[in-house]
Amino acid sequence: MKRLDWFEILLIVVVMSISLYAALADGQNFSWRWFTRDDAYYYFKVAQNISEGHGSTFDGINRTNGYHPLWMAICIPIFALARFDLILPLRILFLVLSGLSAATAILLYRSIGKVFIPAIGALAAVYWVFSLVVLIRIYKQGLETGIAAFLIVLLIYVLLGFENSWRSKTVTRKDLIILGILGALVIFSRLDLIFLVAFVGIWVVFRGSPIRYLMPLDIVSIAFAALLAFVIQAGFPAYYELEKVAATMLAVGLLVKIPLAYLFGLYTPDKLSQVRRWIPGLALFVVVSAILVGMIMIVAARVLSFVSFPKIVLVYDALTTFILFLLLRLFVSGLKTASAALPESESPLVYFIRNWRRWLIDGIWYYGIAFGALGIYMVWSKFVFGTTSPVSGQIKRWWGSLSGAVYGGSVKNLLGFFGISYTDEANAWHPVSTLIGGWAEKIHRILKIEDTWRYLIFLAVFALFFYCLLLINRNKAKTSIARLSIIPLLAGAMFQVFYYHMLGYSAYKEWYWVIQPILIILIVSLMLGMIYTVFRKVRWAGKAAWILPAIFGLFLGIPYWSYIQSNMTHGEWAAGAPYFDISAFLEENTLPGSIIGMTGGGNAAYFIKDRTIVNMDGLINSYKYFELLKEKQAGQYLADMGMNYVLANTGILDSLPYRGQYRLYLEPTGLRYGGKDLSRYHAPQP
Repeated sequence: MKRLDWFEILLIVVVMSISLYAALADGQNFSWRWFTRDDAYYYFKVAQNISEGHGSTFDGINRTNGYHPLWMAICIPIFALARFDLILPLRILFLVLSGLSAATAILLYRSIGKVFIPAIGALAAVYWVFSLVVLIRIYKQGLETGIAAFLIVLLIYVLLGFENSWRSKTVTRKDLIILGILGALVIFSRLDLIFLVAFVGIWVVFRGSPIRYLMPLDIVSIAFAALLAFVIQAGFPAYYELEKVAATMLAVGLLVKIPLAYLFGLYTPDKLSQVRRWIPGLALFVVVSAILVGMIMIVAARVLSFVSFPKIVLVYDALTTFILFLLLRLFVSGLKTASAALPESESPLVYFIRNWRRWLIDGIWYYGIAFGALGIYMVWSKFVFGTTSPVSGQIKRWWGSLSGAVYGGSVKNLLGFFGISYTDEANAWHPVSTLIGGWAEKIHRILKIEDTWRYLIFLAVFALFFYCLLLINRNKAKTSIARLSIIPLLAGAMFQVFYYHMLGYSAYKEWYWVIQPILIILIVSLMLGMIYTVFRKVRWAGKAAWILPAIFGLFLGIPYWSYIQSNMTHGEWAAGAPYFDISAFLEENTLPGSIIGMTGGGNAAYFIKDRTIVNMDGLINSYKYFELLKEKQAGQYLADMGMNYVLANTGILDSLPYRGQYRLYLEPTGLRYGGKDLSRYHAPQP
């Protein structure tokens, strides 16, 4: 690792100085204005309990695994200090997150600076540390997103070194082990990043072959085609009546189409070098794969007793597959340089025989470490908690399967389903999608067409503009896309969105989308880099380019500093002011030692004294409680636990997902706070 240069030192000094100012602010700022999400305090309270020897539990009663493990491991030593002062860990956490922000920015600066020029890397770094969008989505929540973003960018940085070296020297076992370990850490930072790690494996294992470029995006194309076919046929919300059929066809499509694409020469270097050589193979591949997928799905529909299998989706799927595979290969062909030598003709079978052993060994090392670590975690989780995956994710999947819009419900429109919405929490590509969506809305008088189509037209125009920039210097564009690992990042980002929406997932949040803002920065940097190639021969162009990050830093830094000042004040709050209002209310109106149920309760649990908060929605409760909640038997479970009070909106408790199962146990006290009713809780009298 190289020494820090002047820009990196300056960045660290500025960021950490501002952070130190904020970390020393009045304690009430942290609970009222900064770390305000229940989800963050789920981590904080469990970490505190683990550090005090109570085990992985939110309430000290029920074991839970409703969190991402790496961030919990980081929180444990920090929140061990909560036994002395509840605000001290929050001050330290603020500094830790600021340090992660600065470290992430430095890695972006180094990676992008190596591919283009340092000034473009500096632009990316300045945006990362001073953008309020990044601050609010990644760091202000106090969640796992900070460590996830750092590890993703670290993976990009390591892959950059790998990309620079594998052509000139043999890839060693050590190289694959390092990548596998880093992949495991990325997964443990957010478990849904498993898709990114899987696509990185394809990128690494199939280096030197068109497979590494095409297969990740082919997988995404196959998934998109299958899902779009069902969305076109059924619409929303009717799609979710066929969600299992759609997921089955997606899986069948991947199992059938990827091997067939290989056998039909769609990954063979010599055929891909000339368009006329692979177009017939593509057409035949689509026809054969459609027939095979259709035959398998017809059998599966009978065996698995699908409610319905609309066969017209096979046509939609085949047409979309053909279009996407065609566009992808035309994109690759368009970036081919004239000087590129044509490879020798070689059949797919011969190509496989020549390479399969290396692919297998490299795959075993990389995936064995990355996914092996995940497998060990899942076995341990099953043994300790009774389930292999975090119960919080299972509950949100269950919410999405219920009728109505439980905690927001599943996604309700086409744009949100594919993660390109620009108005809600399905807006995975904010702020670019929000900006383009705003442009589309402003010209409705000119383009008198539906809002969705206007937006899609703008996206298509942006994609075309991006492609035209790449054509400025095709060789530089190709090498930059490879060195920044844009293809596996894009595939991982898109498949993550599919994962959440194809089977229905409720209460998804804006901070789930960690890959996307990083990828946006890389793509914008790529665009700037291509523009710079036009001016790179101009004298002093490289040094003059530093004017841009200087101006950009002031443009973003001044509002950033103002935001910190207004939120993290000094001397505003009285010394005895409560840290959280609901905790103070409960302390005033319940007896010490009480067990109190809340549908959320993260903040209250952390700040309350001499009382226990039990999470009733199940996100940070036990797997056993989740099973009873589904069976409408959770009421007796809480009574047997000794619950004394419930603070919740009784209307919510009577509706989905709770379905009134606590009604007989509640005795109103007549006290309310913030729209919530305080009730005594006890078993009904016989």
